[in-house]
Amino acid sequence: MSYNAYQNSNVPYQPFSDKAPLAYESEITNEPPPYSPANDNKFPERKDSGWRDILFALLFIAHLITMVTLWGVGFSRSKKLQPIENNDDFIPSMGSEFQRVLTICIVCVVVGGLTAFLWLLMIKRYARQLIISMLIASVIFWFAMGVLIFIQGSVLGGVITMLLAAFHGLLYYWWRARIPFATAMLVTVSSVLQDFPAMAYIAYTSLIIQFGWIVFWVHTVVLSQNFASSDTAANVYGIFLILSFYWTVQVIKNTVHVTSSGVFATWYFLRDQIPNNPTMKSLNRACTTSFGSICLGSLLVAALKTIRTLIRSIRNERMGILVFLLDCIVGIIDSLLRYFNLYAFTQVAIYGKSYCKAAKDTWNLIKSHGVEAIINDNLISGVLVMGSVLGGVICALVAAIMALQTIHEYWISCTVLGFMIGFVMVMLTMEVVESGVATIFVCFAMDPLALKKNDPQLYQRFVETYSNYVNFV
Repeated sequence: MSYNAYQNSNVPYQPFSDKAPLAYESEITNEPPPYSPANDNKFPERKDSGWRDILFALLFIAHLITMVTLWGVGFSRSKKLQPIENNDDFIPSMGSEFQRVLTICIVCVVVGGLTAFLWLLMIKRYARQLIISMLIASVIFWFAMGVLIFIQGSVLGGVITMLLAAFHGLLYYWWRARIPFATAMLVTVSSVLQDFPAMAYIAYTSLIIQFGWIVFWVHTVVLSQNFASSDTAANVYGIFLILSFYWTVQVIKNTVHVTSSGVFATWYFLRDQIPNNPTMKSLNRACTTSFGSICLGSLLVAALKTIRTLIRSIRNERMGILVFLLDCIVGIIDSLLRYFNLYAFTQVAIYGKSYCKAAKDTWNLIKSHGVEAIINDNLISGVLVMGSVLGGVICALVAAIMALQTIHEYWISCTVLGFMIGFVMVMLTMEVVESGVATIFVCFAMDPLALKKNDPQLYQRFVETYSNYVNFV
């Protein structure tokens, strides 16, 4: 169904069928779709618009209901707290200090948002210089650390650090030919984000939701102690609560990622037919038809994090080498799965696939373009992290200056709080950039001709800078 047909129908607009982005190109060029052999329908057309992996969406909702039930039972059994003695001098003082701290926090939020916007402008204008600067800075950092460790008398530590510096120098030499493609990708993503800033607003809103979830979770953990009748019951409650914490945090984060990916993919495939408010339409898909897939992928990561938390609790009691190695292995698997999910959820957002189908196609993508994706992400990640650190430093300075003038005795705490606010504000924006980079990479790797149709100049720039383009054209 075309975009105009959707406008005149009652069917919710969903631009991405599993085949739609590729079908019109094969009709125009009379060539098989990119990234698939001839007559191999890599993206079969969806026969329905139903929910994907709905069982896991229902399981996630059931788990939230269980959490609320635990909170309710614990609250009903908890003892009433003794009322705090009224102190007329204490309450106004606390209110005054709280207002000053709140003012500092609000200013830091504004400054952090402004820093994120200015960093996007810097990326858009000086992406290549920033990428090169980050690579050189990593070499200088590890070299300086090596010198410092040598001065302190640790020869082995100094040698290892110097080897790391040399390794980063070799990375710069090996990857220098790939910098132009990463530059083009960063410039493109930052431009799209500036055109659709609602993606950043969704990310900021997720921070509020995560904060509310953490407060609720901590309160539930405390209240759950009121009905843990035995050590076994306490352990069961503890494992469930840990899994619940990680699962919900992952679902919130991945919902933002799928939403952002959907917007970037809309821009990639429907440049001249972008619907009104694509961010809300993408958010609607992430919270409905694709929500089960998000819950399934998030559950896998949450389970690994829960296992690693339990392993670490054992390691704290018994420092065994086997437990240490197991912790390292699970940590590596966790990191690989989170990286894998970045691209799997991108396919969920673009094509509306189930998680298993997206994982299968992501594996095929990694086998053919995984090295390029990893290098591209590593070249870009330094710029994103530096922006987050810069936002934290700027907000920390602002908070310190304001605190020294208003609540001098708490200026250190306010400085730390300001750094955290600035770092998180910019980091959330940079995570949207990361989602955009992954999305456009997947779109270009799987259907480069769509970009050629919608933006020939950008297509030509990607072709000229992408060293492995010949492998999938």
